[in-house]
Amino acid sequence: MAFVDESLAKGLVKRIFRSLYKTEQVYAINDINTSHRKQCNKSKNKCKTKNTAVFIAERYADTSKWQLIWGEWTLFNDKASFNLGTDPLEDYDKIAFDLTFQVRGGYSYKTYYIVLTKHALIRLIMRCQESIVNPHELYKFLKTITQKLVYSSLELANKTARTELESEGYIILNGIYLPMVFSIGFNKAHQRVGVCSIKTFMPEHYDSAIRSLKKTKPLKPSENFFDYQELFVILDE
Repeated sequence: MAFVDESLAKGLVKRIFRSLYKTEQVYAINDINTSHRKQCNKSKNKCKTKNTAVFIAERYADTSKWQLIWGEWTLFNDKASFNLGTDPLEDYDKIAFDLTFQVRGGYSYKTYYIVLTKHALIRLIMRCQESIVNPHELYKFLKTITQKLVYSSLELANKTARTELESEGYIILNGIYLPMVFSIGFNKAHQRVGVCSIKTFMPEHYDSAIRSLKKTKPLKPSENFFDYQELFVILDE
């Protein structure tokens, strides 16, 4: 397995944070003068053209009830303001995928996150066996794994919904062990927020990964986002 030097990975993470700090988030289009279908089309096209935006799922795409699930990688901090960019760059210590729900009559974002700490991001760059030497290459790689991360987080969210307790699990992705923890909190607008944190990226042959593999089996999430629709009131038909 090829490894990237840690000092180079740390330097790249600093560049990534600066890049995201300067990047304006897409957000869902909410124009009363534009039809719902046109709004969804514009958002879906953004996922194709903007490197930090990722399409996740959709249904009823051929009707006026189109439900579009997508999101964007952005800076994140539990204590930062609701709007990105209103706090200084040094206050942000994580990046996160901000899941967006776009349905007829409204949309929702900043209520469900997949979070990577700086530590996890550094380990990702060092161990993912991909050539990541600039922010663009990181976003390109994240696009390939984001859907898997979202579905795995939903499996944990299901457990938390049943017990109201923090839940943990892991997945194996291209030979990499990814431990995850899901918890519930509140955002700056006092909305209930689901947060799934990726602790680290580790080759599955590492001792701590092997110990975890012996104790429990990896998460096996559904590959249909809407199997988890009960978690999100906005998806009620």
